[in-house]
Amino acid sequence: MGGGFAGVKAALQLKNKTGFEVVLISMKADFEYHSALYRSATGHSPLEVVFRLGDIFKGATNIEVILDKIVAINTKVFAVKGEGGQIYRYDKLLICMGNESNFYHIPGLDTYAHTMYTIKDTIELRSQLIELLRTPRRSKVRVIVIGAGASGVELCGDLQAFAHTVSERYSIAKKRIEVELIEGGPRVLPLLRPEASEKAQKRLEKLGVTVILGSLVRECFRNIIVLDTGERAADILIWTAGSKNAEIFAKYPEIFEIEDGKVKVDTYLRVPKAQEVFILGDNASTPYSGMAQTAIYDAVFVVRHLLAEVVNNKKPSEYKAIKPTYAVPIGKNWAVVDQNGRISSGRIGWLKRRRADTYILKNFEPYKKAFASWHGKQKG
Repeated sequence: MGGGFAGVKAALQLKNKTGFEVVLISMKADFEYHSALYRSATGHSPLEVVFRLGDIFKGATNIEVILDKIVAINTKVFAVKGEGGQIYRYDKLLICMGNESNFYHIPGLDTYAHTMYTIKDTIELRSQLIELLRTPRRSKVRVIVIGAGASGVELCGDLQAFAHTVSERYSIAKKRIEVELIEGGPRVLPLLRPEASEKAQKRLEKLGVTVILGSLVRECFRNIIVLDTGERAADILIWTAGSKNAEIFAKYPEIFEIEDGKVKVDTYLRVPKAQEVFILGDNASTPYSGMAQTAIYDAVFVVRHLLAEVVNNKKPSEYKAIKPTYAVPIGKNWAVVDQNGRISSGRIGWLKRRRADTYILKNFEPYKKAFASWHGKQKG
């Protein structure tokens, strides 16, 4: 269940393996590279971050991709049900459905703020940015981004360059973009070490971004965000501050135990009350859940478990979390990297991020195509 990093990687690991029939159930026909969706919002080709599942599984004789939304799970009869009533039976069930946007019940936020959770979201955001930048008699565009995690920081770092791109593409005078980044916590990029956060904030400020920390959102209206410290106005509001686990788990408290918003798993990533069910990636309550690297790692781990148990009749190894590398690009040729406690930034950080992106893409596409996609050599 799920066509994201963990689901697609797990299916690929089982590609043409004797004794395995794989059904990948996804709500979308494409795989989206969520870690880089912000690039589509600021003018890059969607081909850099969206790949057809049919292309990914080309040549797979034992993988069937089904477009459906799973609405019910019955672990007693080993089956799940799709939105149209179709029943899918399993011997092993891998649930890796990713996160969803979380607006924390803040009034008006889901109505008036853009998000960047899908390629559809980012293209809609890009279209509105272009429309604002092309509007006659407008000298500047005000943008407020709420949430100073990786997505918010990356987007803020790219907006000025995007304004320049629009002016060149449409042969119009470049408009000034005034960008404010609002964060409820005490620093940007809270998952990174304080030293990395400090470097990131200095970089943002050098790019002209106004960083406002320690301010919580209370309400949202059209073009106005109400904070506990006052109101801020903008031409466009972008919410990057919240995510939550897939809603289906809450329907079955007798099966899934929720821990810190994630599903509790045993040392093999199995559901304790239904041990034929595995939870991978963003959905699992593991130390580094939420990172693309972790989702890929989980997929490889679970498939090794299945091969050991089903094919080799051996006891599988227990799960050991591995800390991922945090690499956040902020503007052209610049990134901050937190790797095993070592902080690097600038062009060196940027090169590390590019290598990391290419490595991740290699898990889903042939290397040459992945390299061409990420370095903008495909047309689209």
